[in-house]
Amino acid sequence: MEARNGFHTLEELYISPFTRARRFDDNGQPYYVALTRDLNPTGIYAADMLLRSFTDGRPSLADLAGRLGCDGRDLSGLLRCLTGMPSEEFRIAYRKRIVGELLRYTSMTLAEVAARSGIGSARNLSLFCNHHFRSTPDELRRRLRQQGDEGRFAV
Repeated sequence: MEARNGFHTLEELYISPFTRARRFDDNGQPYYVALTRDLNPTGIYAADMLLRSFTDGRPSLADLAGRLGCDGRDLSGLLRCLTGMPSEEFRIAYRKRIVGELLRYTSMTLAEVAARSGIGSARNLSLFCNHHFRSTPDELRRRLRQQGDEGRFAV
């Protein structure tokens, strides 16, 4: 992947939490097909593991660093080299994207969205949405969702 200005955008690095997409047969009955996801968007082992951990709701740099046998500051520096952003800023942007997608396309409970996005609890999700989206999770879901969105993708 060729980075613009030496840095990758969130869009280029993002790994969707969705593994399946809804389709309809000739009779209008829904079914799901597997999505092709690039689980190695950078081609750098540690960076791709980090991005997959964000997608899987395990956003702790320290935990992953321990598994990789390095320091959390090393992973933070790697993210900064790839994105040009401080690691915490990138992690927040990544979480915002996941939260938005999960609220828009699924019927997951707030607790499930919180767990899947790495935020932890429904209360923390409410605080996160209030701070970063200026709305409650339910308001955000209503604002983002368009007709036919619910169930369009599956985790």
